Amino acid sequence: MKLHLLEHDPEDISHTNITIWAAKKGYEISKTDVFNVEELPRPADFDWLMVMGGFQHAWDDETNPWFIPEKKLISDSVTSGKIILGICLGAQLLAEVLGGQIFPNKHKEIGWHEVSLTPEGRDSFLFANVPKKFVTFHWHSDHFSLPRRCARLAFSEPTANQAFICNDSPLVGLQFHPEYTRDMVKFYSKEFGNEWEPGPFVAGQDAVLAGTELIPDTYWLMDTLLNNMDREWGYDSKLCKKS
Repeated sequence: MKLHLLEHDPEDISHTNITIWAAKKGYEISKTDVFNVEELPRPADFDWLMVMGGFQHAWDDETNPWFIPEKKLISDSVTSGKIILGICLGAQLLAEVLGGQIFPNKHKEIGWHEVSLTPEGRDSFLFANVPKKFVTFHWHSDHFSLPRRCARLAFSEPTANQAFICNDSPLVGLQFHPEYTRDMVKFYSKEFGNEWEPGPFVAGQDAVLAGTELIPDTYWLMDTLLNNMDREWGYDSKLCKKS
């Protein structure tokens, strides 16, 4: 299985819950730093596209002109039937490619907050072995409308679409950050937490760091979601069909 990451964050993201999972599975993983205008791959170069988070606004093609070829790659990958996982900004980019609208969320959502599954989410293979309510890390100020032919699987109090899946297509968007390790949260909190002005759904730097100490593990959620996708659409699915 060949995984390819589209990265929008100049910080070192070489050790995440995704890279840990890929190493355990023995899957090949490559990446493009799209913010550096690196050459993009072709859909034929990978099996699974992961569109990652970032501080940019998905609608701002003028400030980020590299969004234009990136969105075309996502669109071409959809057409090619590739597995796609979009996280935070990546979910917004995927939603836009699928016809959704991107807009500033009424409230910023930063810190450890609860996500609840919808009835569709509780019935979906994607959230098999995930509690109907769970706590995960968030860091976003924008959001998206649910694209047509997609199902809303999860929500939080300030954010209507925390997870979606497309009917009959291997496409998933997550607004939250299951790829963040505890060390990543601590790093971002120390580096950028002074910019987090506390609000109704924004925990300040000290609160996030304190909350992170109480979180025993973040890998379980990313591991569960990726395994569920792999079992349904990926290498594990192909093995099951052959056996």
